Amino acid sequence: MCSSDLVAGSEVDLEGEMRLRLEHSLDLGRTWKPRGLVSLTRSRSGSPTIQQDVLSSDDYEKIKELCSNNELYMIKVIGEVDPVELQSFVSACPLVESGMAETLVVHVDWRGSVVAVNQGTRLEEAIYKGRNRERFDTKIVVQNMENGPTPDTAAFIQKVEEEKARKMTGETTENKSFFSKYWMYIVPVGIFMLINSAAGT
Repeated sequence: MCSSDLVAGSEVDLEGEMRLRLEHSLDLGRTWKPRGLVSLTRSRSGSPTIQQDVLSSDDYEKIKELCSNNELYMIKVIGEVDPVELQSFVSACPLVESGMAETLVVHVDWRGSVVAVNQGTRLEEAIYKGRNRERFDTKIVVQNMENGPTPDTAAFIQKVEEEKARKMTGETTENKSFFSKYWMYIVPVGIFMLINSAAGT
């Protein structure tokens, strides 16, 4: 799976529906044809839906031809309201072998805007007896942005304040030995004394 041409959506309300036009290319991106419409809700509670055009026998043969040439099947997702246009692609052969079973992972940022799309095939469903090849078997997965770990600033500030208090009350003790603290003064003096004693003899 791979995605490219990522364009972030504008800042929008987190409520409401988001509609994305789905197009595909059967000639490696030279031309694009409408394929369907994806509807997403900006809230995490909603489920995505997809309406797709029937895959004509001519288009199916072109996808099989892409497979025979070991080429890529490409899709494009275009926002009807948000200024977003995203592309992804898969190898045509796994798509054909899976009986046109695919997964579209739509990545959404914290504002509810689409920032990336990844297309993949569901090869585990390769046994497709009775499956209608005239329509893609598409599963939509919405991947929301998750917050990463945050530093424990409160504990750090408390530790710094406690250290300051210990220094002010004189509770801190130096663990270093006398030599390790003042070696930069002792060593030059020792060298100076050795030189003087050698010169005196």
